[in-house]
Amino acid sequence: MSYLNVPRLTFSGDFISDVSTVNNDTQHYNNSTFQSKYQKPKTEIAANGWWNPEGGATFGFQDCHVKQIIGEDGTSTSDPLLDDIIGQIVCGAEGRNSGKMVDLDPQQQMVSQLWGVTFRILTAKNELLLEGKIDPTGFRNLQMRQQTGGKVNGQPFGGTWTSVIEDVVWGDLAHSSPFLMALKSKTQENKLSINLNAFGYYYNHAKDGRFSLGRILGGLGPWFTNEPKLFAPARRLYGIIGDAPNDNPKTQQPIFFGASNFLFDKKNARLSIDLGSSFPISDSMGNISLNTNLVLAVSKKSITFSASDSINLVTGNDVLFIGEVEYEKGADWINTTSAILDFNNLSNDVVSALEDNQLLLLGRASINNMYSIIAREAIDGIVIRADNFVQRLDTNQTNEVRLYAYQFGVPLQNKNITITQEPPTAVSPKKDNQPPICDIPGNNYPAAGLTFDTTIVTDNNGLAILKLTGNSINCPREYLDGQIYTLDYQLTNVPIDAASGSVMPDNFIAIHLRDHYEIPNTPVWSDIKPTMIQFANLYPIMSKFFIDFSDPDALIAKKDLLIFAFDRDIHDPIYMPVTRDLSENKRLTILKWLNNPIIDEQIVLSTEKKVVDANLAEELLQAKATPLTDYQKQLKDAVRAKNGSNFSSPEIKNLFEF
Repeated sequence: MSYLNVPRLTFSGDFISDVSTVNNDTQHYNNSTFQSKYQKPKTEIAANGWWNPEGGATFGFQDCHVKQIIGEDGTSTSDPLLDDIIGQIVCGAEGRNSGKMVDLDPQQQMVSQLWGVTFRILTAKNELLLEGKIDPTGFRNLQMRQQTGGKVNGQPFGGTWTSVIEDVVWGDLAHSSPFLMALKSKTQENKLSINLNAFGYYYNHAKDGRFSLGRILGGLGPWFTNEPKLFAPARRLYGIIGDAPNDNPKTQQPIFFGASNFLFDKKNARLSIDLGSSFPISDSMGNISLNTNLVLAVSKKSITFSASDSINLVTGNDVLFIGEVEYEKGADWINTTSAILDFNNLSNDVVSALEDNQLLLLGRASINNMYSIIAREAIDGIVIRADNFVQRLDTNQTNEVRLYAYQFGVPLQNKNITITQEPPTAVSPKKDNQPPICDIPGNNYPAAGLTFDTTIVTDNNGLAILKLTGNSINCPREYLDGQIYTLDYQLTNVPIDAASGSVMPDNFIAIHLRDHYEIPNTPVWSDIKPTMIQFANLYPIMSKFFIDFSDPDALIAKKDLLIFAFDRDIHDPIYMPVTRDLSENKRLTILKWLNNPIIDEQIVLSTEKKVVDANLAEELLQAKATPLTDYQKQLKDAVRAKNGSNFSSPEIKNLFEF
């Protein structure tokens, strides 16, 4: 049952994410309006290329160590004398390029994925204990973390990556750790479940020198056959209290304890909850200043409150108490435990109640025997999530998306899931954009770009397969390859829980359908020139320190290296293009040209499409008159929050003090 199962270890430290920000602005993809200043960092008066234009999309672990282990009996220790694994080094690949973190597209930045990341645990003498590859995974659960806002680091939010580690290699010294031997014995298919909660990322060039660094809280546990790979098959706890900033109580209230996973193990009378994705912290390093007495309990009645600034109370008679959340102030507790807590030896009454009743996170109120509901379990205990919810599709390619449905942690069998495509969004004219560079295309058109069944059915494991086929599209976004589509899903005739807990909803599938493109028999420079100029514009670090992609002679001079990079498997960290957003046939055309480079005389000024077919024109007119859906509004706001662009980071004091 995922990283929350036992045996489990926790680790923490820093991560580095040297992302390139030139490509965060959709308008920068337009070759005809691109200016050299977009490759420069932002200033107080100009956005330019945002806060890190020379980033290389790298991702890696830095100064991370194993902090704690939890045995199969649910007890924990941080004493290295009891197991050699404690205190050991967590790091990435040896002697190889680091992993990458990339967005699906500038118009879908809310599913940033890790690619090519190796996970290793080593001794201080560089001796291998464990190694494997993290399956590519997009982040979820973007939610408010820092009570004091993000004035120092620039980003008060945190996010979560969940995945499996595949092809695990157990080092020769692994036998010296009873924990590792127990983990190896319990996990299945030589895979491990890993969860990474990230927070405190630095956009700002602050005095502490932590630019492009963030904090990471890790959990590692067994993985079992027939379980999802990219999310935990856990029950979900959603925050429902928004606390207003002290200096501006009329502004939108951020939700703390927004979304948390928990696992109920009936057989062993144990509850394990991960608050590492949601626990309020006072700064980017994980210091805790909260004063509230927190309690976990099981509700005796259905709780359906949505997130709001209202405080909803229950009496002690309305719940069965499980125990207090014994957190500690400062940064040590959260960085040691990853804020994963185990409640062992649950009473028979609590075990019975947890089978089909909601878990609550409560705060003690000032009124005797009254408690405020800070977070509640999903309504009716229903959780439905797409596993591989980030998709890249080429023409006539069919991918299978795995969707799982659970109720109170038990797979829902023979249930219908309804799939719907988001309506098209309108083109944003130049005058409405900030900064105003050019028009920004809309999404989800043409509607016929995707083929899929609108209803699918779960099997005995709660799993339903959505077959998704990409149809031929021809440059609907003009200067960007392909189109971004969003599919929503829900149990048929079951309303979606309004308190999803995250800045983004849980129930969507993000798809980049690439343009249809025929590989020329003999490619010439003009066939690949628009793409290579775009590379040169968007990744100045390459042009400045390696090669000018807009110069065909420069490409020819280093063609062997480029052939190697463009011919890598997409999971390889040095795969090109790093963003993995190019049509497969366009990538193959580049390779074909590199193997036989011909520089022609034809001048290509722009890749913009000059003729729009009648059906697409009609869809664009409809999009202009159609208001944004709730999802589309959330996406727009979430992108601003993620990028720290024109976003207010309020300071919240006296959080949950009722």
